[in-house]
Amino acid sequence: MPRITGLSKIAKRQGFKVGDELLKLGGYDVVDELDYLFYDNESEFTAEVLRKDKIKTLHVRKKQPLGLEVDWDMKPAVCKNHCIFCFVDQLPKGMRESLYIKDDDYRFSFISGSYVTLTNVTDSDIDRIIRLKLSPLYISVHAFDDDIRQFMVKNPNTRKLPEYMKKLGENGIIMHTQLVIVPNINDGKVLEDSIRSLKQIKGVQTVAVVPVGLTEHRAKLANLTPVNEQNARETVALVERLHTELDGFCWCSDEYYVKANIPVGESVYYGAFDQIENGVGLLAQFKENFEYSLEECPDEALNKRVDMITGTSFAPILSGYMPALERKLGIKCNVNTVVNDFFGHSVTVAGLLTAQDIIAQTKRGADAYVLPDNMLREFTDTFLDNKTVGEVESALGAPVIIVPHDGSDFAQHIRNRFVK
Repeated sequence: MPRITGLSKIAKRQGFKVGDELLKLGGYDVVDELDYLFYDNESEFTAEVLRKDKIKTLHVRKKQPLGLEVDWDMKPAVCKNHCIFCFVDQLPKGMRESLYIKDDDYRFSFISGSYVTLTNVTDSDIDRIIRLKLSPLYISVHAFDDDIRQFMVKNPNTRKLPEYMKKLGENGIIMHTQLVIVPNINDGKVLEDSIRSLKQIKGVQTVAVVPVGLTEHRAKLANLTPVNEQNARETVALVERLHTELDGFCWCSDEYYVKANIPVGESVYYGAFDQIENGVGLLAQFKENFEYSLEECPDEALNKRVDMITGTSFAPILSGYMPALERKLGIKCNVNTVVNDFFGHSVTVAGLLTAQDIIAQTKRGADAYVLPDNMLREFTDTFLDNKTVGEVESALGAPVIIVPHDGSDFAQHIRNRFVK
């Protein structure tokens, strides 16, 4: 049970003590920190604590947060699916251990926007989501047809998904959804039916259509067809038609446009960028932010060679921005295109590049190298293969400049490396 390890004067006045174990808040069992955060926003509620083997009921009345310190232990719920396209199943050895954990936890969907299938929840979990107002949630649907969806996720519990989503929506929970598309399984007519069906569920606000990601580490896994240019063009055309018809309800991820070899829409097309973490509108956002960074950055004559490092899909696009950056800062830029040998050449995004591929393929001789922050584990300097930025700098013989992957302050980050 969660134990109180520290408290404020407000909490002391309400009768809490260090060492108390939280049992109930508002009459409900305490499951995790979300219960506490919900009731800490209430001005009045009851709290049951276990103190020296005796249950004590506190009547909390307050105008400010309690300020309790509690030893919460929120380990993510493990995924019970066996999805035919699971990316974790396609990971090579030698990566950090956390990447091999298959999580499917509605709590972290609310906290951090991760996608969940709701195949491991109970009716009481759904009631808890509604009671604690855990909104928005991010839900992987893949196909609205129960048979097709069960074939894809290999879990019969997925048949409860439409019922759960309807109940959530009817009780005020906002949902953003994704459809990971495998050609010849859930594209075409199945895709259109899925989008139209999701539109009918109250609370569903957006749909992201994402191409299946396949690495070269698929021994003994399902034989799936990758998305090619023709399939990508057909999917983009279908989704754009429905986007217009359904008032901006659905989008293809940027990867579809890259595979189709057609330009993405302007930033206005993506509304509030609700699906930006799914790669929907990232290129449009990058363009807008990059151009703004040039406007805001002072002109310089740095006389430096600053090389960009990116994946094969973004390299041609990034190259188009370099002349303006060279003129603004007085630098020479090369774009180093790194092929993904670690995962396989079918993986083309910069965010899945490893340090070892960067070191092996990057041309030396620059005064600095620029990498996007999504190559690194959040809040760290560590790549997917556990190598660090410092190791890359040592191997390349020059400093590495980390820039936001959305293009914000792009020019300023480079300028600030040379201008003190």
